[in-house]
Amino acid sequence: MKLDRPVLLYDGGCRFCRFTARAIEALDRRGRFGYLPFADELARELLAPVAVDEREHSVHLVFPDGDIASAGDALAEFSRVLPLGGLLADAARSHRPVRGAFHRGYGLVAGRRGWLSGLVPDVRGPLRRPESDGSAGTP
Repeated sequence: MKLDRPVLLYDGGCRFCRFTARAIEALDRRGRFGYLPFADELARELLAPVAVDEREHSVHLVFPDGDIASAGDALAEFSRVLPLGGLLADAARSHRPVRGAFHRGYGLVAGRRGWLSGLVPDVRGPLRRPESDGSAGTP
C-alpha cells in the first residue's frame, strides 16, 4: 500500500502509549500523521521489515517511501507537530548531540511507561488510517 502520510505505530495495549499517541494526535491539527496500534493488520504489514523482536519494543513512524524511524528518531519526527518543531526534527537529523538527546529522552520515558501509565487517564488510542488516494479520517 502506498501511504499518503507517515504513520505512527504504537502499543495499543499500553495505557501510557495510547495516551501519548492521543496527545500527539491532538497536536497534529493538520493531520500530518496516521495512527495505528501494533495489533492492526496494516500496522503488522508495515512493520514487516523490522526484526520480530524489535517490532513492539518501541514506537515506530513509517514514511510513505518505506523508511522507518523508531524510538528517539520517531520522537524527533513527532516534534514536527509543535510550533517550530520542524527545526527540532531537522536538527535531530543533522546533529548527533540533538539526535542523542531525543534517544536518551525516549529511553528514560519508555523504561518507565508501566509506572507512568498509572499517572495518565485511560484513553482509547487514536486510529487514523493512511489512504493511498489522499483521503483519511478518524473514526
